[in-house]
Amino acid sequence: MDKLPFMCCLLAVLFGCNTKGTYEQTSRELTGLELIAPHLGYFKSWVPLGSDGVYQMTDEQQVEQVNVLNLCLNQLKSSSEALPSHALRSVLVVQCMEKQGWQLVVEELYIT
Repeated sequence: MDKLPFMCCLLAVLFGCNTKGTYEQTSRELTGLELIAPHLGYFKSWVPLGSDGVYQMTDEQQVEQVNVLNLCLNQLKSSSEALPSHALRSVLVVQCMEKQGWQLVVEELYIT
């Protein structure tokens, strides 16, 4: 009988936690440097639609990109109470940003 209260608490902790993450976490994972091996990685960044590769944004464009991303995150958060999977959240963030004039660029990096 002593195990029953412990199991109830364990189940409450396991099923009471949100393990899916948030749109904010997903958006942070979509940008920046991601190393997948000691000498191989990817750099991911938002750039205006039609830009190729590395793009140096102006200060105004950086502010606009942050504002648009925040707008997308707020729209996506309010669209449903249930969070979709990480993969679908990634697609939805990219789609929303593209509608607002921004695309995600992924550059492969070889580090020597």
